Amino acid sequence: MTREPGLVVETPWWLEVNGVRVAGGTMKPDHARALGAGRLVTDGWARKSVHVLNLDVALDPVGAILVQARVPTENVRAVTIEQEHRMRHGCGLLHFVVCDPSAIRKVRAAAPPPLDAFPALFKSLFAAAESASAAGGLHAAALCDGTGLLDPRADVSRHNAVDKTIGDALLSGRSLTGLGLLVTARISAEMAQKAARAGVAWVASRSIPTTLAVAIAEVACLPLIARAPAANAAVLGGTPP
Repeated sequence: MTREPGLVVETPWWLEVNGVRVAGGTMKPDHARALGAGRLVTDGWARKSVHVLNLDVALDPVGAILVQARVPTENVRAVTIEQEHRMRHGCGLLHFVVCDPSAIRKVRAAAPPPLDAFPALFKSLFAAAESASAAGGLHAAALCDGTGLLDPRADVSRHNAVDKTIGDALLSGRSLTGLGLLVTARISAEMAQKAARAGVAWVASRSIPTTLAVAIAEVACLPLIARAPAANAAVLGGTPP
Protein backbone atom coordinates (compact mmCIF):
# COMPACT_ATOMS: atom_id res chain seq x y z
CA MET A 1 0.00 0.00 0.00
CA THR A 2 1.34 3.43 -0.94
CA ARG A 3 1.48 5.87 1.97
CA GLU A 4 -0.18 9.19 1.19
CA PRO A 5 1.96 12.25 1.99
CA GLY A 6 1.01 14.03 5.19
CA LEU A 7 -0.81 11.10 6.80
CA VAL A 8 -0.27 10.06 10.41
CA VAL A 9 1.08 6.53 10.83
CA GLU A 10 -1.28 4.35 12.90
CA THR A 11 -0.77 0.71 13.80
CA PRO A 12 -2.39 -1.89 16.09
CA TRP A 13 -0.84 -2.58 19.48
CA TRP A 14 -1.46 -4.95 22.39
CA LEU A 15 -0.49 -5.11 26.05
CA GLU A 16 0.20 -8.51 27.61
CA VAL A 17 0.42 -8.90 31.38
CA ASN A 18 1.95 -12.17 32.57
CA GLY A 19 1.26 -13.74 29.17
CA VAL A 20 -2.38 -12.62 28.84
CA ARG A 21 -3.56 -9.87 26.49
CA VAL A 22 -5.36 -7.32 28.63
CA ALA A 23 -5.55 -4.16 26.50
CA GLY A 24 -4.90 -2.85 23.04
CA GLY A 25 -5.99 -0.56 20.27
CA THR A 26 -4.06 1.51 17.79
CA MET A 27 -1.13 3.86 18.29
CA LYS A 28 1.38 6.14 16.63
CA PRO A 29 4.31 3.68 16.58
CA ASP A 30 6.78 5.39 18.88
CA HIS A 31 7.45 5.26 22.62
CA ALA A 32 5.77 1.85 22.79
CA ARG A 33 7.52 0.91 26.02
CA ALA A 34 6.35 4.15 27.61
CA LEU A 35 2.81 3.50 26.43
CA GLY A 36 2.88 0.09 28.09
CA ALA A 37 4.38 1.47 31.29
CA GLY A 38 1.77 4.19 31.54
CA ARG A 39 -1.06 1.77 30.85
CA LEU A 40 0.21 -0.57 33.56
CA VAL A 41 -0.06 2.27 36.09
CA THR A 42 -3.30 3.87 34.92
CA ASP A 43 -5.12 0.52 34.70
CA GLY A 44 -3.80 -0.60 38.09
CA TRP A 45 -1.52 -3.45 37.03
CA ALA A 46 1.58 -1.68 38.39
CA ARG A 47 1.20 -0.62 42.03
CA LYS A 48 4.85 0.47 42.35
CA SER A 49 6.99 2.32 39.83
CA VAL A 50 9.52 -0.51 39.80
CA HIS A 51 6.90 -2.77 38.17
CA VAL A 52 6.94 -0.70 34.96
CA LEU A 53 10.57 -1.68 34.30
CA ASN A 54 9.66 -5.30 33.52
CA LEU A 55 8.64 -4.60 29.93
CA ASP A 56 9.64 -5.90 26.51
CA VAL A 57 8.47 -4.70 23.08
CA ALA A 58 8.12 -6.99 20.07
CA LEU A 59 6.01 -7.49 16.94
CA ASP A 60 3.30 -10.15 16.89
CA PRO A 61 2.88 -12.41 13.81
CA VAL A 62 0.62 -9.91 11.97
CA GLY A 63 2.97 -6.98 12.62
CA ALA A 64 1.15 -5.34 15.53
CA ILE A 65 3.27 -3.88 18.34
CA LEU A 66 3.24 -6.15 21.37
CA VAL A 67 4.21 -4.82 24.80
CA GLN A 68 4.84 -7.66 27.24
CA ALA A 69 4.94 -7.04 31.01
CA ARG A 70 5.53 -9.09 34.13
CA VAL A 71 3.89 -7.94 37.36
CA PRO A 72 3.31 -9.60 40.75
CA THR A 73 0.42 -12.07 40.80
CA GLU A 74 -1.28 -10.14 43.60
CA ASN A 75 -1.56 -7.13 41.27
CA VAL A 76 -3.26 -9.28 38.65
CA ARG A 77 -5.63 -10.64 41.28
CA ALA A 78 -6.59 -7.14 42.46
CA VAL A 79 -7.24 -5.84 38.93
CA THR A 80 -9.23 -8.96 38.03
CA ILE A 81 -11.45 -8.57 41.12
CA GLU A 82 -12.06 -4.90 40.32
CA GLN A 83 -12.87 -5.56 36.67
CA GLU A 84 -15.20 -8.43 37.52
CA HIS A 85 -17.01 -6.22 40.05
CA ARG A 86 -17.43 -3.41 37.53
CA MET A 87 -18.83 -5.85 34.98
CA ARG A 88 -21.04 -7.84 37.35
CA HIS A 89 -22.54 -4.82 39.11
CA GLY A 90 -22.72 -2.70 35.98
CA CYS A 91 -21.07 0.25 37.72
CA GLY A 92 -18.29 0.76 35.18
CA LEU A 93 -16.25 3.83 36.07
CA LEU A 94 -18.85 4.74 38.70
CA HIS A 95 -16.99 2.05 40.66
CA PHE A 96 -14.56 4.74 41.82
CA VAL A 97 -17.38 7.02 42.99
CA VAL A 98 -19.95 4.73 44.63
CA CYS A 99 -18.38 1.29 45.09
CA ASP A 100 -14.72 1.72 46.04
CA PRO A 101 -13.52 5.34 46.30
CA SER A 102 -10.40 4.05 48.08
CA ALA A 103 -9.18 2.69 44.72
CA ILE A 104 -8.35 6.26 43.63
CA ARG A 105 -5.28 7.94 45.13
CA LYS A 106 -5.95 11.08 47.16
CA VAL A 107 -2.48 12.41 47.98
CA ARG A 108 -1.97 15.66 46.04
CA ALA A 109 1.20 17.61 46.75
CA ALA A 110 0.53 20.78 44.75
CA ALA A 111 -2.28 23.08 43.68
CA PRO A 112 -2.60 24.15 40.03
CA PRO A 113 -0.65 27.22 38.87
CA PRO A 114 -2.51 30.53 38.37
CA LEU A 115 -4.97 30.46 35.47
CA ASP A 116 -3.00 33.11 33.60
CA ALA A 117 -0.09 30.65 33.28
CA PHE A 118 -2.03 28.25 31.04
CA PRO A 119 -2.11 30.12 27.69
CA ALA A 120 1.69 29.94 27.45
CA LEU A 121 1.78 26.34 28.68
CA PHE A 122 -0.75 25.23 26.07
CA LYS A 123 1.07 27.13 23.34
CA SER A 124 4.08 24.94 24.16
CA LEU A 125 1.90 21.81 24.16
CA PHE A 126 0.40 22.63 20.74
CA ALA A 127 3.93 23.22 19.43
CA ALA A 128 4.96 19.78 20.70
CA ALA A 129 2.01 18.21 18.87
CA GLU A 130 2.92 20.02 15.66
CA SER A 131 6.53 18.87 15.89
CA ALA A 132 5.32 15.27 16.21
CA SER A 133 3.24 15.55 13.04
CA ALA A 134 3.38 18.47 10.64
CA ALA A 135 0.13 17.17 9.13
CA GLY A 136 -1.69 17.46 12.46
CA GLY A 137 -4.18 14.77 13.49
CA LEU A 138 -2.65 14.03 16.89
CA HIS A 139 -3.64 14.51 20.52
CA ALA A 140 -0.94 15.64 22.94
CA ALA A 141 -0.26 15.41 26.66
CA ALA A 142 2.55 16.51 28.93
CA LEU A 143 3.44 16.60 32.57
CA CYS A 144 3.90 20.09 33.98
CA ASP A 145 5.67 21.59 36.99
CA GLY A 146 3.63 24.77 36.72
CA THR A 147 6.17 26.68 34.64
CA GLY A 148 7.14 24.33 31.81
CA LEU A 149 6.40 21.00 30.13
CA LEU A 150 7.97 17.64 30.95
CA ASP A 151 7.84 14.54 28.73
CA PRO A 152 5.39 15.89 26.10
CA ARG A 153 4.02 13.10 23.91
CA ALA A 154 1.56 12.88 21.01
CA ASP A 155 -0.54 10.05 19.64
CA VAL A 156 -3.60 9.26 17.53
CA SER A 157 -5.40 8.45 20.80
CA ARG A 158 -5.73 10.99 23.62
CA HIS A 159 -5.54 8.13 26.13
CA ASN A 160 -2.30 6.90 24.58
CA ALA A 161 -0.80 10.38 24.76
CA VAL A 162 -1.52 10.46 28.50
CA ASP A 163 -0.14 6.97 29.06
CA LYS A 164 3.01 7.76 27.05
CA THR A 165 3.87 10.90 29.02
CA ILE A 166 3.22 9.14 32.35
CA GLY A 167 5.11 6.03 31.26
CA ASP A 168 8.14 7.92 29.96
CA ALA A 169 8.42 9.78 33.26
CA LEU A 170 8.28 6.58 35.29
CA LEU A 171 10.76 4.76 33.05
CA SER A 172 13.23 7.62 33.48
CA GLY A 173 12.80 7.58 37.26
CA ARG A 174 10.93 10.89 37.41
CA SER A 175 8.51 11.19 40.34
CA LEU A 176 5.00 12.37 39.45
CA THR A 177 4.51 13.90 42.89
CA GLY A 178 3.56 17.55 42.59
CA LEU A 179 3.31 17.48 38.79
CA GLY A 180 0.20 18.32 36.80
CA LEU A 181 -1.00 16.94 33.48
CA LEU A 182 -1.87 18.98 30.37
CA VAL A 183 -4.06 17.43 27.67
CA THR A 184 -5.36 18.78 24.38
CA ALA A 185 -8.53 16.69 24.53
CA ARG A 186 -11.72 16.58 26.59
CA ILE A 187 -11.27 15.16 30.12
CA SER A 188 -13.41 12.03 30.06
CA ALA A 189 -14.06 9.81 33.08
CA GLU A 190 -11.31 7.46 31.92
CA MET A 191 -8.85 10.35 31.63
CA ALA A 192 -9.71 11.47 35.17
CA GLN A 193 -9.28 7.92 36.44
CA LYS A 194 -5.89 7.60 34.71
CA ALA A 195 -4.66 10.87 36.21
CA ALA A 196 -5.89 9.99 39.70
CA ARG A 197 -4.30 6.54 39.59
CA ALA A 198 -1.00 7.94 38.35
CA GLY A 199 -0.98 10.37 41.28
CA VAL A 200 -0.66 13.66 39.39
CA ALA A 201 -1.67 16.79 41.28
CA TRP A 202 -4.08 18.32 38.74
CA VAL A 203 -5.27 18.06 35.12
CA ALA A 204 -5.77 20.93 32.67
CA SER A 205 -7.44 20.72 29.27
CA ARG A 206 -8.19 23.11 26.43
CA SER A 207 -11.64 21.45 26.43
CA ILE A 208 -14.08 20.52 29.21
CA PRO A 209 -14.55 17.53 31.54
CA THR A 210 -17.56 15.25 31.55
CA THR A 211 -19.89 14.97 34.54
CA LEU A 212 -18.45 11.58 35.50
CA ALA A 213 -14.90 12.93 35.22
CA VAL A 214 -15.81 15.67 37.69
CA ALA A 215 -17.38 13.11 40.05
CA ILE A 216 -14.22 10.97 39.97
CA ALA A 217 -12.05 14.06 40.46
CA GLU A 218 -14.08 15.12 43.50
CA VAL A 219 -13.54 11.72 45.12
CA ALA A 220 -9.85 11.80 44.20
CA CYS A 221 -9.29 15.40 45.41
CA LEU A 222 -8.07 16.13 41.88
CA PRO A 223 -8.52 19.66 40.46
CA LEU A 224 -9.59 19.81 36.80
CA ILE A 225 -8.98 23.03 34.89
CA ALA A 226 -11.50 23.36 32.04
CA ARG A 227 -10.84 25.53 28.96
CA ALA A 228 -7.46 26.24 30.54
CA PRO A 229 -5.98 28.48 27.79
CA ALA A 230 -9.15 30.60 27.48
CA ALA A 231 -10.37 33.65 29.33
CA ASN A 232 -13.28 31.62 30.76
CA ALA A 233 -11.07 28.92 32.33
CA ALA A 234 -12.57 27.30 35.42
CA VAL A 235 -11.37 24.91 38.14
CA LEU A 236 -13.71 21.96 38.73
CA GLY A 237 -13.49 18.62 40.52
CA GLY A 238 -11.78 18.24 43.85
CA THR A 239 -9.26 20.25 45.80
CA PRO A 240 -5.98 18.91 47.20
CA PRO A 241 -6.36 17.57 50.78
